[in-house]
Amino acid sequence: MAASETTGEVVLDVRDLVKHFPLTTGIVLRKHVGDVKAVDGVSFQLHRGETLGIVGESGCGKSTLAKLLMMLEPPTSGSAHFKGQDIFGVQGKARRTLRRN
Repeated sequence: MAASETTGEVVLDVRDLVKHFPLTTGIVLRKHVGDVKAVDGVSFQLHRGETLGIVGESGCGKSTLAKLLMMLEPPTSGSAHFKGQDIFGVQGKARRTLRRN
């Protein structure tokens, strides 16, 4: 089904999701020398009744994307809303409830 044909409720709305891991040198005086761009600007909408498959070669960021959406890793930037609720702004018991859903 084409995106224009989708009429269901948006269940998951992800916009410009980014996760960069810093590269450093040195043990005592750590110096930032760059970043590994694990997820870089991912956007999608998942509507009620749809299934989304994420495919790609090893090391392309599939698992990191899943960890971000399950709130196991903090994003560098971007937003994700589950049924209209900002998933990155939720803490404590509300976060555990949201993960179950």
